[in-house]
Amino acid sequence: MDENGKIDTRTAKGQATRDRLLAEALRLFAIKGFEAVGTRELAAAAGTNIASIAFHFGGKEGLYGEVVRHVAATLASLYQNAFAAAQAESRAKGEEPIRRAHRVIAKLIAALAASNRSRWMSLLLQREFITPTACFDTLYEEAIRPCLEEFSQLVEATAGLAAESLDNRVLAYSLFTMASAFSRNGNFLRFTGKTGYAPQDIDAIGRAVAGFIDKGLRPSA
Repeated sequence: MDENGKIDTRTAKGQATRDRLLAEALRLFAIKGFEAVGTRELAAAAGTNIASIAFHFGGKEGLYGEVVRHVAATLASLYQNAFAAAQAESRAKGEEPIRRAHRVIAKLIAALAASNRSRWMSLLLQREFITPTACFDTLYEEAIRPCLEEFSQLVEATAGLAAESLDNRVLAYSLFTMASAFSRNGNFLRFTGKTGYAPQDIDAIGRAVAGFIDKGLRPSA
């Protein structure tokens, strides 16, 4: 609103244009990759002019960076909420570390599988994992690394492996990969003859994977 309490239509229009650019940029960058998308295509898809990209984001690189920051923030929030909920429940029940590991894995799989993040976010993530751009550091530092460090601490508490050891990091990364594998995974859905996850499917997957890691995280006799 302006100083007279009236809605500033220019500000509202500018925000709407910015939001459309972000949405269309996410879709196009996910489908084609950063290099293959031009500013004319981005502007046309968002129903605006090329100058809007420079005005709102400083150029195509700035627009891509903002898209990646949005994806990283969405993913980080999902990870953080799942870990926090699992840890709180585990502490309340006074569970031993191995049971805490079960709960964390089950909770994270459920959160990832039930997430409403768009297919374009998932596709953009895969592009960055396989052919990283300069923005990969944003994804890694804001979303991936904190999640891996949580798993590393869990492995240390459960298996007694020092956080800085390679064995610890192999197991931590394996847990991260397993938890992520079922999210929007067409291979698994095809294998099970399903088209999507029902709530009971998500619960069953979490229990199965948690049981699978039990042996791997228990210290050797």
